[in-house]
Amino acid sequence: MDNHNLSIQLYKTREEFAAAQEAEMALIEGLGNNILKHLGNIELGIPIKIFMRSSASQVVAGLTATVFGGWMYISLLWVEESLRNQGYGTRLVQMAEAEAISLGCQHAHVDTYSFEAKPFYDRLGYETFATLDDYPKSYCKYFMKKQLVS
Repeated sequence: MDNHNLSIQLYKTREEFAAAQEAEMALIEGLGNNILKHLGNIELGIPIKIFMRSSASQVVAGLTATVFGGWMYISLLWVEESLRNQGYGTRLVQMAEAEAISLGCQHAHVDTYSFEAKPFYDRLGYETFATLDDYPKSYCKYFMKKQLVS
């Protein structure tokens, strides 16, 4: 690397993370260009964002996902504890799945931990295709998928 006069920086603090956003965008753009080089002119990562708000406009539940390559990836799903087990999470996932299907998706995937929502996703028809044991220590991370259309 010395031949190219390059430097490497490790970011550790909250302030440094904020300053790193421009650098992170360079990574995303570089990876996106590589994908386009191999797959042609395709849409890269269409976002799906669904939020549930209280009467005071406070976010009490929500889901974020990304559509790419015929798959929807659920990256975040959260329901405030007092509202759990009342069907709100199911409704959010079903809304996201319907939107993904309208965008041409045939599959969905998600990852969750053993202390979180695996039984929830099981009930919604997701199946585990991989498990990462001891992540974090004493727990598992599950990778799950579902066929949205047959």
